[in-house]
Amino acid sequence: MPDHREHVATDPNGRVTPLDSHVRLAAPDRRDPPPLVRRSYNYDRGDGDSGLIFSCFQRDLATGFEAVQKRLEGEAMAKYILTTGGGYFFVPPPGDTWIDGLFGQATGNA
Repeated sequence: MPDHREHVATDPNGRVTPLDSHVRLAAPDRRDPPPLVRRSYNYDRGDGDSGLIFSCFQRDLATGFEAVQKRLEGEAMAKYILTTGGGYFFVPPPGDTWIDGLFGQATGNA
């Protein structure tokens, strides 16, 4: 299977990877990708219960996930997608320094 990143870099007119494709809209310039790490997982439990779980990590929701979602509004693939749940979760970095950074600012102690 060809790597989509090669098509984006070598196909500026969208002959191989259409300009309105999901990958092009999500990351229009692979030299300057969105500031997030993403991964999707397919599942199939049988009896028609199948789908995709998507997860991503970023420092800033506005410049990461939300910016990508804004670019994907109205994409052709949207009619095939049914979102049934979701959430935002905080994953702290290793160590304890994040506690002072997070709570110290609220109390003025940082």
